Amino acid sequence: MQFALSLVTALCFSLVQQSPVVYRVGRDVTVPTIISRVEPQYSKAALAARVQGTVVLEAVIGADGVPKVVRVVRSLGYGLDESAIAALERWRFNPGRKDGVPVNVSLNVEFNFNLVGNPANPNIEALVATRSGMSLQLPDSSAPGAGDVLRAVQAWYVSFEGSAGTRAQYNGYVGGRFDKTYELMSQDFKTKVPQSALEEMYAELAHMKLLQAYLAQIDDNAGTADVFVEEERTVVFNQQVPAVTWYEGTLKLIRAAGEWRIAGIDLRPEDLISVNYGGHSPWRNNPIEVARVAVQPLYNVSSLPESCVTPPTDTASGVADIDVCGDSRNVVRVVRLHSGEWRVIRMQSRR
Repeated sequence: MQFALSLVTALCFSLVQQSPVVYRVGRDVTVPTIISRVEPQYSKAALAARVQGTVVLEAVIGADGVPKVVRVVRSLGYGLDESAIAALERWRFNPGRKDGVPVNVSLNVEFNFNLVGNPANPNIEALVATRSGMSLQLPDSSAPGAGDVLRAVQAWYVSFEGSAGTRAQYNGYVGGRFDKTYELMSQDFKTKVPQSALEEMYAELAHMKLLQAYLAQIDDNAGTADVFVEEERTVVFNQQVPAVTWYEGTLKLIRAAGEWRIAGIDLRPEDLISVNYGGHSPWRNNPIEVARVAVQPLYNVSSLPESCVTPPTDTASGVADIDVCGDSRNVVRVVRLHSGEWRVIRMQSRR
């Protein structure tokens, strides 16, 4: 669905008695600009009747940037008018200005309901249908707040349902599909990354599933935590051919007002082809070797001394804390990826 703004051609006053003056754009009055928007949804009745067309709303964009719907100028019925009104009421604007001062400005806002671009690409539907579901590995930690952190991460992935694959499924239109996702971000993140930037980051994403999540570190007093995650993404780059990729990395969380929220995203594709395109590095399939290589810089050597002997470690669960030299000086936490490789997510050194 697309939208457009058209200007009211005459000076408009609110229908509410004793309301402030409402201006039109022109001369010394600037047009309000959109900060954030929400896409209206098709009602079940409109989908069943295959209704298409344009709803036009007359609204006053207040000096505070909050829109107020005055009336429906053009109606489609079937619940689409109500859907457009509900969406517009959640939009926010930089207000119009007169002589540099924010003022109330009247605009007509058009919402185009078009079924042509809305049905999902059948190639995407077929692939996503085979890759649904989510698994969450709970942390083997009794640290305060650990469960709340993991639940916040799970909510982050659940929030993508219904908002992903926007560019491929909606004829290139992306805006307003990630509202639930963006609400889970910290204020620090929102300051650095506007919603439009987050939408662009995930515009090609048709489906995302959390494969595993482990608590890497948590400071409950400071309200900070890092969570290692591995995820599966179904991506569509040309609106035709979907592909499955795997990502791994760290989600950083902070706690504010008692809630854990995403504050940073450091994810990257898994290295499925390595060493001159010869497949996985063999040592990466051995968790003990992965842990030993990780601590080599602490000894400033290319290989650990023979006196450093790592005791047998149970790695059947897919996560293990490896005491590299059997003296508890260097303990490395490793996690097995779905590719079969192992990754270091935490190192504790008491040297």
